[in-house]
Amino acid sequence: MKRIGRTLLFVLLLFAGTSALAAEPDVPESTGTYVQDHAKILTAEQQSQIEEMASNLEQGTGAQIVILTLPSAIEVPEMYGVEAYRKLGLGTAEEDNGVLLLVSTVKNSSGDRAFEITVGYGLEGALPDGKVGRIIEEYGVPYLRKPLEDPQTAIMNVYPVLHNEVAKEYNWDGTVEQSEPYAGTGSDGGGGINPIVTIIIIFVLFNMFFGGGGRGGGGGGPGGRRRRGGPFIFIPGSFGGGGGGFGGGGFGGGGGGFTGGGGSTGGGGAGRGW
Repeated sequence: MKRIGRTLLFVLLLFAGTSALAAEPDVPESTGTYVQDHAKILTAEQQSQIEEMASNLEQGTGAQIVILTLPSAIEVPEMYGVEAYRKLGLGTAEEDNGVLLLVSTVKNSSGDRAFEITVGYGLEGALPDGKVGRIIEEYGVPYLRKPLEDPQTAIMNVYPVLHNEVAKEYNWDGTVEQSEPYAGTGSDGGGGINPIVTIIIIFVLFNMFFGGGGRGGGGGGPGGRRRRGGPFIFIPGSFGGGGGGFGGGGFGGGGGGFTGGGGSTGGGGAGRGW
């Protein structure tokens, strides 16, 4: 259901003009680092720990896991995550092997802050939607919800799990220590769909059945990594209505930065509000 909801959402936003997109903050310029903590959630030591793990992971596998935090309200985290992933150019052009962990700290109109993971095409086999949902539920949600509301711990627990799943996908002997799942958690990874997305899904279904339209073809990608077949989705170039640009197409710069050249994702992943 989560996958269907995401796909229908993207299709509608393509054609709808959409006030939801206009309300979203612009994706900030890339800082050229694996941890882009604009909301200042993590300590300097925690950022350094993740930067070291992420750098080692990229050197060992070519995959990139980036954390982006924002002191802003995000109305449609699924869509924003895809736009940020693509504009930052995560992964390589050959494998699209990036992961973005997006966290916002301001409540949107539904009363939720975002904790959203977006996965590139090339890592959907290692991190399918259901698994990503369970990772968030078991390692993140217990610390996000009341009474804790501690995104710092949620990020520090979730990141190593993502890291290790990617390392195992590449048979790379670079796994790191991770915490145990929070006792008593368990989920099918489906997640809920917020009211805005529900309305969008109904509208899209109505147009699909009564307004015509086709379906995109499938087909696997080259090499050993799976690519999901499906319609080609065009994402508008900017959320902000004419003001403020996005970051460039990839990571770069000096001081330990890195270069990304991928950016392809069909919205794989999962998220939770907190």
